[in-house]
Amino acid sequence: MRFVTLAPAKVNLVLRVGALRADGFHDIASLMVPLDLGDPVEVRIGSRPGPVTCKVPGRPELDGPGNLAARAAEKFKAAFGVDRAIAIRNVKRIPVTAGLGGGSSAAAAVLRCLARAFRVKDDRTLARLALEVGSDVPFFLGEGPAWARGQGERLRPAKVPVQHLVLLFPEDPALGIRAGEAYRWLDASRQGREVPDLPRPRPFGRSLLGSDLEPPCLEQRPVLEGFLRRLSGAGAAAVMMSGSGPTVFGVFEDRRSASKAATIISKEVGRAVRVLVARTVSRQPGVTSWRSPRSASSPSTRRS
Repeated sequence: MRFVTLAPAKVNLVLRVGALRADGFHDIASLMVPLDLGDPVEVRIGSRPGPVTCKVPGRPELDGPGNLAARAAEKFKAAFGVDRAIAIRNVKRIPVTAGLGGGSSAAAAVLRCLARAFRVKDDRTLARLALEVGSDVPFFLGEGPAWARGQGERLRPAKVPVQHLVLLFPEDPALGIRAGEAYRWLDASRQGREVPDLPRPRPFGRSLLGSDLEPPCLEQRPVLEGFLRRLSGAGAAAVMMSGSGPTVFGVFEDRRSASKAATIISKEVGRAVRVLVARTVSRQPGVTSWRSPRSASSPSTRRS
């Protein structure tokens, strides 16, 4: 059996972070939205027992059991008593370690494919497995835009009008930010200060845009402030950092203005920065299955 889907990127339009918990995590209140930018994910299920394998073409350092997609498959096998061989292929279009959730999205995509393949409808167990893999994975297992609370597992669907974005991702590895680093910088910046209560979910408006992780990350990576200024200068109605960064983005009035701004900024920054145009979407992608690989020349497809 062969299953394919798209693992979309996301941005956090709102990211508020509570105080450090005793278990080392933070409660959050975040408005997360998927984008029309995504990574193709293919899951092949063998007819016999076997291991989980994971390949990322062109990125061998992401291959193997440490990949979040592979970890998700292993947890699925253990939870539902599956012993079949599972081969995962994840083509990367979303920048890696960018604050756009590419790895978490691929993990959720694998869980969706496997649930479809083995007709699993136990949403509670799937949500538990998703959280065990990573805090952002439950969101990608959901239907679309959502307010995420707790560690990211308490989701409330949200209506978000289409937002046209230009994203800037610095290619220099020295500017990369691991999520753990971003949260440590935030905790350090809060020493001796009271942490405000987390806001409750509310209807989206651009006045809500903002991230608690942004100020400490900009302090550590001041070059990102220059990217934000470029976006504002190119006509963005609002600018901010996504997730734990280092990707920053600007919100534009329509696709045409976003594309125009991207062209201008691309000429200014050259190859040192990846410039992407995207828009928010209201639903996660579906799963397509080919149940008889031998007849791939005329596959029968079904979507869910």
